[in-house]
Amino acid sequence: MPLQFLAHAAPPASCISASGTARSIAVKLAFGACTPDATLQARAREVVRNDGVVGKVHTLGTWHDPAVLSQLSAALGHLLAPALRAEFEWYQCRGAFFHNDAHYDARLFGIWCIVGPQAEVVFPRAALRLPGGPGSIAVFDPFEIHGVLAPEYSVYSAADYQEAEASVFLGFELDITPAVADAFGIHAGIEGRVISSNTRIAADSGAFDSAS
Repeated sequence: MPLQFLAHAAPPASCISASGTARSIAVKLAFGACTPDATLQARAREVVRNDGVVGKVHTLGTWHDPAVLSQLSAALGHLLAPALRAEFEWYQCRGAFFHNDAHYDARLFGIWCIVGPQAEVVFPRAALRLPGGPGSIAVFDPFEIHGVLAPEYSVYSAADYQEAEASVFLGFELDITPAVADAFGIHAGIEGRVISSNTRIAADSGAFDSAS
């Protein structure tokens, strides 16, 4: 499935990276699909841990694989593939409460679900829900608030995922090259609210905490 771009109507917002560079937060997200082969699915199942905290995204290690890099590059297409970094990271969650990943610097974040239940990656500020089940790929600004919910839920509650199967994602990163910035609507400078690692986010709804 070719990657599709979705524009959102959230109010303009900006971020300041760890290096001090100010930029707008992407006004588009992207999604697609690529069926992982049996070998990659088996690798994903091997890394699953049963002691993870419900609702938290757990990192399960970084790795490299030229064959997987080639397959993912083909799925991302000619526009985004040149910006793809070669290092991957395994992530696991049983539902994920709303958060952002403000520690990323000058890059976009992507997830490719390898195994797990049907789920959706939910962006409350952007009012978008992207497919998050096996085979789905999502690319988004790590400063954008997001969570992983079962399709029937609109808010996060740990009680809903106590018995849930774990989702295992292959995490990847894209450098914000001029082509990527143009595709996702990113520009330099401050516009609107600044979202950072100090921004307080309600874990259940993804709304900004009134005290932040």
